Amino acid sequence: MEPIVREQILKIRDTGETNMFDVNMVAQIAMRESYYELADYLQDHKKEYSRFILSGKEKE
Repeated sequence: MEPIVREQILKIRDTGETNMFDVNMVAQIAMRESYYELADYLQDHKKEYSRFILSGKEKE
């Protein structure tokens, strides 16, 4: 995970706007906020994203 993607995830989380497991809503917010790196990441890395949300770990 690129540092910019991690930063964008944390920015969305900090807003409290959505449940972070609602990946579709996270992607919508990412697009609205021009977090294109995160929106792209979510398309192909849902498993890694979920692991990060659950554990804070970027790798197994």
